[in-house]
Amino acid sequence: MANTAPNGHALCSACGESNPPESKFCGKCGKSLAPTLPGTGDIIADRYRVVEKIGQGAMGTVYRAEHVQIGKAMAVKLLHHEVEQNPESVARFHREAEAASRLNHPNTVHVFDFGRTKSGSLYLVMEYVDGDDLGKVIAREGAMPFGRVAYLLAQVAGSVADAHAAGVIHRDLKPENIVIAEGRDGERPKVLDFGLAKLFEGTVEAQVTSSGTIVGTPYYMSPEQIQGHELDGRSDVYAMGAIMYECVVGKPPFDAPNPVGVLSKHLSEEPQRPSTRSPLSVPSEADEIIMRCLEKDPSHRYQTAEELRQALIKYLTSVGSGDWRLSRTATPSARSGTRRIDEIDSLFARKRRPWLWLLLLLLAAGGVAAWQLATRGPSEREPNHLPKDATRLAEATEMQAYLGQRLSQDSGDVDLFEIEHLGPERRAAELDVSSIPNMDVVVELLKPGTDEPLIVADSRGLGQGERLPNVPVEPGKYLIRVRERLAEGELPTENVSDEYYVRWELLDDDPTFERELNDSLELAEPLPLGGERRAWIGWPGDVDTFCLNQDAGRVVAQVSALAGVDLVLRVVDRRTERSRKIDDKGDGRGETSKQWRSAEAGKLCIEVSADPLDPKGRAAQPEETYGVRFITAPER
Repeated sequence: MANTAPNGHALCSACGESNPPESKFCGKCGKSLAPTLPGTGDIIADRYRVVEKIGQGAMGTVYRAEHVQIGKAMAVKLLHHEVEQNPESVARFHREAEAASRLNHPNTVHVFDFGRTKSGSLYLVMEYVDGDDLGKVIAREGAMPFGRVAYLLAQVAGSVADAHAAGVIHRDLKPENIVIAEGRDGERPKVLDFGLAKLFEGTVEAQVTSSGTIVGTPYYMSPEQIQGHELDGRSDVYAMGAIMYECVVGKPPFDAPNPVGVLSKHLSEEPQRPSTRSPLSVPSEADEIIMRCLEKDPSHRYQTAEELRQALIKYLTSVGSGDWRLSRTATPSARSGTRRIDEIDSLFARKRRPWLWLLLLLLAAGGVAAWQLATRGPSEREPNHLPKDATRLAEATEMQAYLGQRLSQDSGDVDLFEIEHLGPERRAAELDVSSIPNMDVVVELLKPGTDEPLIVADSRGLGQGERLPNVPVEPGKYLIRVRERLAEGELPTENVSDEYYVRWELLDDDPTFERELNDSLELAEPLPLGGERRAWIGWPGDVDTFCLNQDAGRVVAQVSALAGVDLVLRVVDRRTERSRKIDDKGDGRGETSKQWRSAEAGKLCIEVSADPLDPKGRAAQPEETYGVRFITAPER
């Protein structure tokens, strides 16, 4: 595999010869300078283990991988070697990462990390979504009922509206860029590949692509995009209309023997109404919504993705589907809400009197036992090992539970608790699970509809509880999963006599403490010179990243001690893309960097983590915080 020297030249892995960047073969020994594609088990960027190749496109190859420390599944895209030789394509790749890392919506594929490997390959790390893209669904199933299309595209429009609010236009929306996952509430589309995104916050930035180059997919491109005009969010609205058309009809709105013919029809022809081409019955509302999206004049379309989303929700509500969970802003019809209230009232009226007699009987037969039952707090409802049976757990409520009867000879009991953050913004939460005497407890936080945990708490051992001190939660529902950590060959433990307690609580925002997630350079927290931030290594694999937010000279980074943890300090100079690892002191001691003569705002960053290879140090310390700061070193 060829490495890249600081001057951009390719270093031959066989003989070490330096070759010009455009060289394909070593001038000294003739060995190919193209990087070898990673295989199963290979490690990318020191922390992502390749599981399998899952896709390939014009820009790069995508692999399913897992984080070597926390085992979380991710998708890693590596830029093609040939594309890396083109500075314009490299700029587009960086623009993709920068744009996508800003986005955080339930229907958007999240971007966690990006950078350059030791061999010089550019990589992008994304959320892994287990499902088929919409293009495969259409090819397999053909035309779809508009109710299903409206349900899916309302969610897609929510993702796109969120991107537009962040200053990002997708510019390449197509069925292949929408992956359909099975969620707890039904199909959950996820929009990916904002790689052709153009930032339009404030003044319009220069195009990354060369002058006159058209970027996009012909079947879904708006007329103004084909003509090379400046774009806004209405171009994405056009693309969503073309996608809905193909979903309803089974074919795109325009077709021709070659791409130029398709582009020409987008400019000059009016599409037929979907109801005249679809093999299914298409409601008039579908014709109206889709045809409005496909107006050639942008001023005649829906003016925002949010306006399109509201039109789709209005349709779903009108046909009795208003309680589908499209987002927290979707509002059911007043009629359906009244129906629910009436049903609850009548149910209570039918059962009020029998329950009253039962309560009196309980009080008469065993007043003390009833009082104990009423005052000991809520308990889990078994079985609750499946997501559909998860026990609801209110905030700041301590719930009693047991890891009792095993599910099978090989599987221990699992308890799932559903929690919900109802606020409008992301908050930090604290999760606590108490100890069970003869068990090593593992606590995991999941999003409903997925089995891969977002965060795992497993830093303590037998007979100890687990804690997540500072977990970021977006508005919405989550699952807390409590289970036993089993060694290979051991039988699951059954403990029906020793209860444990689980509790969660949202934390007030405190600027003196870190704000998760801050585990990559793109999510780094700004830190002023001389200011200190307190932070946790809250779970195994936790990384905290901070960047100096001002220009300064003679800068030193300092990290204070954390009991029982061998802290590793990595200093990253984003101007040169060089980094230095500092791990001199060992367990329970702080670390100090060497002096940086000059630092540019946002370019000098530090990553703090626990050394995973230290057999004595703890992988996490959720009970205590450490301090981190940039200071000015004294003159020598």
